Amino acid sequence: MKLLQLPLKIFLSCMLMLIATQSVRSQSGNMSDKTLPDPESVITDPEDNLGENTAGNSATVNEDNTTENPAVDNTDAVETPDTGISETGAVGPETEIVEMEPVAPTQETTETTEIPAESNEIVEKLLEENTARELKNSEEKVAQDDTEKKVAQDDEEKVAEKENSQANMGQLDRATYETQFQEAPNDYAVLMQEEFQLTQLIDSSGLELYGSVPSVKAISHRLAQLAQQTGKKPAFINISLQENQLESFVVLPEQVQANAKNSLVASSKLSGIDAPEKEAVAIRKTVKNTSREDIIATATEFRQEISDIRKLNQNGYKQSSQKLYNALIKPIEAELEANDIDVLVFSMDSGLRLLPVAALYDGKQFLVEKYAMGIVPSFGLTDTRYVSPEQSSILAMGASEFKDQVALPAMPIELKTIVSNPRRGESFLNEQFTIPNFIAQNSGQSPFSIIHLGTHAKFKIGDLSDSYIQFYDDRLEIPQLQEVSKDLGWNSDDTPIELLVLSACETALGDKDAELGFAGLAVQAGVKSALASLWPVSDLGTLALMGEFYDELDTTLNKAEALRQTQLQMLAGNVKIANKQVKLSNGVGLDLPADFPDGSLSLSHPYFWSSFTLIGNWN
Repeated sequence: MKLLQLPLKIFLSCMLMLIATQSVRSQSGNMSDKTLPDPESVITDPEDNLGENTAGNSATVNEDNTTENPAVDNTDAVETPDTGISETGAVGPETEIVEMEPVAPTQETTETTEIPAESNEIVEKLLEENTARELKNSEEKVAQDDTEKKVAQDDEEKVAEKENSQANMGQLDRATYETQFQEAPNDYAVLMQEEFQLTQLIDSSGLELYGSVPSVKAISHRLAQLAQQTGKKPAFINISLQENQLESFVVLPEQVQANAKNSLVASSKLSGIDAPEKEAVAIRKTVKNTSREDIIATATEFRQEISDIRKLNQNGYKQSSQKLYNALIKPIEAELEANDIDVLVFSMDSGLRLLPVAALYDGKQFLVEKYAMGIVPSFGLTDTRYVSPEQSSILAMGASEFKDQVALPAMPIELKTIVSNPRRGESFLNEQFTIPNFIAQNSGQSPFSIIHLGTHAKFKIGDLSDSYIQFYDDRLEIPQLQEVSKDLGWNSDDTPIELLVLSACETALGDKDAELGFAGLAVQAGVKSALASLWPVSDLGTLALMGEFYDELDTTLNKAEALRQTQLQMLAGNVKIANKQVKLSNGVGLDLPADFPDGSLSLSHPYFWSSFTLIGNWN
């Protein structure tokens, strides 16, 4: 049943009032009644929904928009969920308060290395490309500012109404939310975060979403199913930034010892399971000596350092990267290691959704050296079903030249490589890369399961309608993409798109709507997952990463692991530029244009490999 924005906010308001009431009871010493309802009875059980193709149309409560609180029998105590907090307020085994460790400056995190002479000409070409892009961005920003001034003059009342609506958020301000959130038991806190992030996405995108908000038990059960199907054990990590602290929640797969029949078949349920289930646990870690402002400032510094092509010979980004590692990962790494986790599925708070998490640094290793990873706007908005990409057909479209954008001269090679044998697919370049042809190719009787768009895409500051994907002769704005997706039936069970790749994407820093646009890309496009870059990684770097990624996908048959192996190969120097070729790790050389400079270049700097992020279904 379709669930609109108003009921979502009412539900969140009710959740806060419920927690506030429980807090008052706790403070008055009336905990003996144990009247806190089980989260399983507050939210509809979503186990039948979590595996369905709900991308683009998921999220919250019972079909009649009501909640049911079980009657309390005071003669027999009702068991409350294990929150990790004792009745006396003592911190239990699943809840821990930690201090963030400081990072001392070291030679390793401040040193500068000299770029080899044989790389100079190639680097100069990359710098020229970057300068041209910055100039285009500057011109575009001036034009956008002029447009916004006119809109502001014409629509002052509408703008004020929108800002007032966003500020109210159902009469819930951020400070009130944080206070109640900090007092909430673990299971409720995860539910609140799912609801809060869902409401933010609705406010930003205007999408009408429906489905179920998953409980911790349902998330844990689904993670266990996916571990059985894929052989990769995932953990769901929800990060909440607050005014005076940071909180991390880790939901682990329930420990079900069983075998599943047809384990590689897409399904929301596994058949053949006959084993007892262990209690689902949400581990909660609170970092006290930090704040939302401090974390976002560090994240911004990290993004700016690591994405600056002028600093390929520097590693100053490691200082801020290690600070973020100590805040986000170190408090939970012991639990991740103890539970043999392979994949980290992040649901980030605003300010962190554009973080290149693969390049978080512990002082010795990058996070990608330990785990595969992906980001989701929320677990409930993610179609988690696994389908092997072994027989996937690919639609590869792109342009090497544009009227108002920087050229992408390596794009013909990129498209040819993607659909080369043994992969199946079709490619369309330049004049064939039009919106009508895009729709026509996706309307055939044999739909493509992977769509690769080698073109400029931007998530810009301000309204989502300003964000777009550039075709050869026109722009497809994100709201238009939503309509195309709906018309093509991408968000149905009949024609799901497993992966949408945007190989030259760029997202504005410091803007909530741009963040949400990127993090919610898969949902808004109606696809199961998207692979996109946080910053443009040069035409050359993109060719190298994409050439390697599709080879790794053929081998691993898992999107997150394929991206991880690609990034590891680049980090190790096994994917590089030499003798006018992109050398892949399997020894294949991709010929570059004849006018490309001589020389060689390592692609081991995280500028080249950490920008690409998997959004949505990570399997």
